[in-house]
Amino acid sequence: MALSFPDGAVRITPVDGVDDPDALSLAAILDADHLESALATSYVLDLDWLVSHLHPRTRLTLIADQIQHATTDPSSYAIVDPELPQPDVQLVHSKLLLLFYPQHMRLVVSTANIMPDEWSLVHNCIYLHDFPRDATRVFAANRFSLELAQALHDLSVPFDIVASMNHVDFARATAVRVVTSVPSAVDARRPRRNANMPSYGMLRLAQVLAPEPASNEVEFVPDARLLCVGSSMGRLDANWLRDFYLCAHARDPRVWTLEERAQLVPDDLVDVAVAFHTQSQVEDNRGGVSAAGYVNCARSIIDARGFPQSSLFKLVPRTDRVLVHAKAIVARLGEQQRHGWLYVGSHNFTPAAWGRLNQNAQPYINNYEFGLVLSPVLFECREINRIKAVRWNRQLVPLPFEPVWHPYKRDDKPYCSRE
Repeated sequence: MALSFPDGAVRITPVDGVDDPDALSLAAILDADHLESALATSYVLDLDWLVSHLHPRTRLTLIADQIQHATTDPSSYAIVDPELPQPDVQLVHSKLLLLFYPQHMRLVVSTANIMPDEWSLVHNCIYLHDFPRDATRVFAANRFSLELAQALHDLSVPFDIVASMNHVDFARATAVRVVTSVPSAVDARRPRRNANMPSYGMLRLAQVLAPEPASNEVEFVPDARLLCVGSSMGRLDANWLRDFYLCAHARDPRVWTLEERAQLVPDDLVDVAVAFHTQSQVEDNRGGVSAAGYVNCARSIIDARGFPQSSLFKLVPRTDRVLVHAKAIVARLGEQQRHGWLYVGSHNFTPAAWGRLNQNAQPYINNYEFGLVLSPVLFECREINRIKAVRWNRQLVPLPFEPVWHPYKRDDKPYCSRE
């Protein structure tokens, strides 16, 4: 059988009443008639809705922070609980599907939870990649397969599932890298098992973007322009934006003191646009109150002293009056801004997801997250501030939002869902 996505592809989730050729439903992704087994991870997971898409014979393994509507026979699935050093505040936010068919494995990385509203009321990103599978062969591991295996290990995925990937050929995963986060240990005397914290979060992003270990002896020239899209607003400040901006240039911020980093990249050179829906966009959205519940921001965050108000930009949806629940980063590099990279995954643009350096320059991460960096990405532009098309791996990349930089107007206010 010919593979549908042999080189990987980006699609978007469908919205009821919107005809979009780039949209792909969960039913189409699962292809249940041929599905043998599946691993599903999600922050919130509607079990009955997921099972309604599957054949009873399909073996199902679940990892989720919250499972809802679980009237399905418990003998038909297994639940795995990853390690949470501080379970009252830390959480599982990864959104990942591994789908095993007789002759291939489908990797699905989504910004949508496995909830019906997130596949019908709001737009999300989906990355799909089909890999050949042959149970009679053992394929050589490559960089991507090792990164994926480590991510599954961190999530406590059963060994038999991880081992089954030895029979999957990942040779065509060459322009994509895995970026994950895992929750940090609170007590340094009781570190996480088998976890190297600098290999996660924004520090992992810096590693992935560096073709070779970046030398801090070379003069640093900031040339990245970031559009950071999320559905939840975090406790941002100038220092955190600067640290992330350094990581986006493949630089590890820990080699400089906080004061040295501020001198290296003054606030006015930190070119980071935090794209978030405005109050009027949410109030006028076609999905009503149900869709509005998928955009989260506390007023106390926006009103906090030091919150970077000037970094707020309007999130422009692909479809008028449809809210965007995606988590993505569009990075444009160089003088002409015609090349760069794209992040798609579960990370909101928050310190909880990407990590924050503490006073000892050690990272603290709150969530499990899973995402991918697609690189190189090419931008076709009419003018430098307006992207006509995004291309990766010789194909167009549809996004659920317009990759444009629109600063908030005087009367624009970010949507706040709670005090």
